[in-house]
Amino acid sequence: MEMSHKSLAADLSRAARKARGKQGHLTRVARESSLARFAGFLWQTGFQIHATGQIQEKHIEAWVANMMERSLTPRTIANNMAHIRTALEGIGRRPFADRMSNAVVGVAGASRSGTKRPLAPEEAQRYIACAEMIDEGVAMVLRLQMEFGLRAQEAVRCVPSLPDWSRVLTNAVGDGMVIVIHGTKGGKTRRSPALDRAHAAELVQEAMDLARRSNGRLVRKPDLKKAMERYHYVVRKAGMRGEIAPHSLRYAYACEHLRRLKGSGISRREAAAGVSMWLGHGDGRGIWVETVYAKQELAGADHA
Repeated sequence: MEMSHKSLAADLSRAARKARGKQGHLTRVARESSLARFAGFLWQTGFQIHATGQIQEKHIEAWVANMMERSLTPRTIANNMAHIRTALEGIGRRPFADRMSNAVVGVAGASRSGTKRPLAPEEAQRYIACAEMIDEGVAMVLRLQMEFGLRAQEAVRCVPSLPDWSRVLTNAVGDGMVIVIHGTKGGKTRRSPALDRAHAAELVQEAMDLARRSNGRLVRKPDLKKAMERYHYVVRKAGMRGEIAPHSLRYAYACEHLRRLKGSGISRREAAAGVSMWLGHGDGRGIWVETVYAKQELAGADHA
């Protein structure tokens, strides 16, 4: 049974990789994990199918019903459904995938609004201080996330970039935009401004000093997997979860830059597009910034 479950999961993943569109590394990892859970459910439920082409409506309906019974949010169910549709599309079953829409399976209207809230600087510092009492490396990662709007893995893996960041931030004739390379989604590099250039230069120097004392790492673990596990353990112990999870630092970064751009007279659309670029979403994801990160910050701004 286990081998058949793994065989189906592998076939689903192969099918998804054949689908059209961009497929970043982190997206593939999340999708393959989702498809493996789907395959496991089918076999545990008694649906002994071996290939993506055998999936029928009853299989998907049973999976959705199971997720609802487990009180998964509509957004999570919709994401899992999107992974299944990608696999179906990869083997040419796009019409069937389209028929199994969110509305058909009962999860239409799942909100894409942000589930976090931006942390005020004083509030963020309290959580970072709690983290520092447990692990100074994780606390440094949080400080870097707050200053540069980094994702967790970007901050954990940023050590090779720190010398370049230091040069950029201390060069009086440069624009102060650092290049984020390591740990980005889909391997896409981006240029991002600090919240406060002088403070950022001091912070980067502190991070380099810490890395030198810690065998070239901020989080003292032998590999990325263990480093991320340590990171998540420490932030939970520090109380950063739910709407005030570490990603809230990224929300705060986005909101502060939107406030500044609005204050300089830049239009709502341009402000959202600019911040989207700095976050690594691309200029075409301005609507994402508006709906997820900073609805309140853009309220009352023009719609140019």
